[in-house]
Amino acid sequence: MNQNLPDAYTVRAAVALAVRAPSVHNTQPWSWRFSGRTVELRADESRLLRHTDPEGRDLLVSCGCVLHHFTVAAAALGWAAQIHRLPEPGVLARIVLVPHDTRDADIALATAIPRRRSDRRRFAARPLLVRDEVFLAKSATDQGAVLRFLDEAPQRSALTAAAVEAQGLHRADPGYGTELAAWSGRRYAPDGVPAQNAIRATAAPRVRDFADAMLPDTGGPDGAALTVLATAGDDPIDRLRAGEAASAVLLTATRLNLASCLVTEPLEPVSTRGVIRDCVLGGGLEPHAVVRVGYLPEGAAPLPATPRRPIGEVLRPAAHPYGVGLPVPAELRGR
Repeated sequence: MNQNLPDAYTVRAAVALAVRAPSVHNTQPWSWRFSGRTVELRADESRLLRHTDPEGRDLLVSCGCVLHHFTVAAAALGWAAQIHRLPEPGVLARIVLVPHDTRDADIALATAIPRRRSDRRRFAARPLLVRDEVFLAKSATDQGAVLRFLDEAPQRSALTAAAVEAQGLHRADPGYGTELAAWSGRRYAPDGVPAQNAIRATAAPRVRDFADAMLPDTGGPDGAALTVLATAGDDPIDRLRAGEAASAVLLTATRLNLASCLVTEPLEPVSTRGVIRDCVLGGGLEPHAVVRVGYLPEGAAPLPATPRRPIGEVLRPAAHPYGVGLPVPAELRGR
């Protein structure tokens, strides 16, 4: 075995962890290819939400999340990821894996991947530690983005107003409602938002009108810290980097034993995204997602993991049908 090349099982393990990343409506809009030490991430355009996300902004943020999850998983397995973003049309990232001495911090962040949940319930009225806010902000900065904490009442009011307006625009769009219903209220599907992980719609900006929501909400007012994740620009690479930063923030929150949830609905209509850019961030930064962070109330039940598509649906060798290093299925041996 060449110690300088990852084997197929290592790549499969890294991708299996990576696809635990959050995505809009849990659509999992990604596709992976690999050959030797090179792994490619592509968008699965068939999973674009044409009413929720007509510009594909959420799709790119989702793919950025899975890209960062992959680099975290690879590092824990002993491989550093050298990323070339948008190297050619149709390829979001080309990743070259090189040997890496795994550190304790790599393992700690990777172990947060299977523990992370998108928790849409109310959080406890308990402020974050200043130290934790610093860690969260740095995790975004390290990925080329900014995490802005909304501590002032006017900022929070402007965000709430934008979220309410976005919710109203979506409710007035029959196509959006049909699409949301098709991707939520799931019980046995490998994708979409499961009924057991969704609460009924409440005050914006917490949650969408997911179909057949079955998760009981926690009591009391919502004490979540509200943050906006933003970048300097709004090109496709900025949206991809925003997703990488979102992943870093969510995994860091999980490491700190904080609950979290990524919220994109307020930023989907052009008009409300402009309100958040100008009235919440003060202009100069392009918002991509709201991140709610906080503590669950005492005694809150843990959430089940949301389902994921089979790894064979999202990972393919690039060279030929079974690729160098991939085990050949038993039924095809000897042919």
